[in-house]
Amino acid sequence: MGKEIGIDFGTTNTVVSYVNKSGNLQQLRYDSKKIIPTVIYFQSQDEYFIGEKAKKFLAEKPQAGADNFKPKIGSSDKYEIFPEEGKPFEKKFMDIAQLFLSKIVEGIEIKLLKEFGAVEGCIDRAVITVPANFNSTEKDNIKKAAMAANLDNVKVAAEPTAAAIAYEDSQGDEDSDAVILVYDFGGGTFDVSIVHRKGGVFEEITTGGDKYLGGNTLTAVLAEEILNKINDDYGADFPFNEDDFDAEECEISLTDYKKNMKEIWNAANTIKEDLSDAEEISTNFNFILPGGVNEQITVEFSREEFENYISEYIDRTVDITMQTIQRAKDEKDVEKIDQIVLAGGSSNIPLVKETLASRLQSQDIVFCDDVSTLISRGAAIYAKRYADSDNLSTNVTTVQMGTVATEGVFFGKFQPIIPEDTPLPCTQKRTFSLSQDNLQKFEIKYYERDIKNYPNAIFAIDDGIEEINSIMIENLPPNLKASEVQVEVTFTAQKDGTLDINVELKDSSGKKIQSESMNFKKKSDLE
Repeated sequence: MGKEIGIDFGTTNTVVSYVNKSGNLQQLRYDSKKIIPTVIYFQSQDEYFIGEKAKKFLAEKPQAGADNFKPKIGSSDKYEIFPEEGKPFEKKFMDIAQLFLSKIVEGIEIKLLKEFGAVEGCIDRAVITVPANFNSTEKDNIKKAAMAANLDNVKVAAEPTAAAIAYEDSQGDEDSDAVILVYDFGGGTFDVSIVHRKGGVFEEITTGGDKYLGGNTLTAVLAEEILNKINDDYGADFPFNEDDFDAEECEISLTDYKKNMKEIWNAANTIKEDLSDAEEISTNFNFILPGGVNEQITVEFSREEFENYISEYIDRTVDITMQTIQRAKDEKDVEKIDQIVLAGGSSNIPLVKETLASRLQSQDIVFCDDVSTLISRGAAIYAKRYADSDNLSTNVTTVQMGTVATEGVFFGKFQPIIPEDTPLPCTQKRTFSLSQDNLQKFEIKYYERDIKNYPNAIFAIDDGIEEINSIMIENLPPNLKASEVQVEVTFTAQKDGTLDINVELKDSSGKKIQSESMNFKKKSDLE
């Protein structure tokens, strides 16, 4: 019998937890750090390393690796890497994630084998967490990356649910009946989930969040302020966005510009984190001025200054939290929230707790001992228990799933098939018609609508409606009459939020039309 592990695969940091020989939850230390930067650095196409060491090397050679790649894991785009040695190459973000996770798995396997021996020290089960508001393709690609990294028996769990499991486990009352709100402010995303614990089962009631708002958003605000100060002090005109960079105007190379931006980003991140404990902070870093002049830059910020810069973003997270509570009361008959649990590294920012306490007033807010490891610990508990009970948690859909009209007066209008907050797993069917006789192939596109953040989104071109995947049906039987054929599409949202699509052609009597030449191809499988 092997061991179970939980992986909080974060945008900025990754944490791995397992139960040690003493029966206590413990984190993997990778290069002596239990908080592992989600960074990868390539010495060559075949040789690479991750974590703190990769983060330091990437500051010197930003084009030789990647960070912040997790939010792009659903994209089919490729990222160009210029390693220290050899020719440049391209990798899809899912492949970069797989290489990163491979090193994580290798590290935890060494640790487990050393502690438990060859028989018990292998990995038997793993749970990897994902933001609640990730779409089905993003969740599926994270799962695929984990499996490609030699985690054969792996499940995907929502980060807030894992946090709730870890918190309730720490309370030691498995039979408690409580409604828990998890405020999960991570590096790349913000999620809020209301979870009902009853009889040891965690049931998601409703969710909210913003997949584009996280700790990195706050770092970016501070980084831009630092760059503005440098431009003012030295009469420079460096743009904040790389797309606006012009080597001639800035009088430095693109490589040096990227070094500068990496230095600024790291300084901003350090200031953000240190101001959680200090009232004022200063930091030094190297900066390349126009003409290639190296300058040692010192920047100072107070907590009050920082809070002024970020207050609108903190307010947005609390607004979303309040909306989620109201939705749970109106639509799910939740009378009260028993506990509010903070998770994610960005929850360490004092303004978060202050703003929540002010808006929620009488509610007690639980600030756990180590919010940065809470989700990983919950994932490890989940991994240990799911073999005995696959019903440890029940999840809901976070968005509406459906298609858009392809013809008529409603052309391009979103048509929901699976509503938001539907318990998972769930299955819905939709019947389509062929657009013309003798059709040889046709495509069905699948969309998700973020109804909670974009309630007025109606058409495919609107913000809040995103094309997620499509399925192409090719080599249809000849001489099909459009009026005599029905295309029945079955959408199945799995328990972990990933989506399966099945297509059948039926004649007017409902009999399945079969053909050996006909094939079905998912766009995501072809990329």
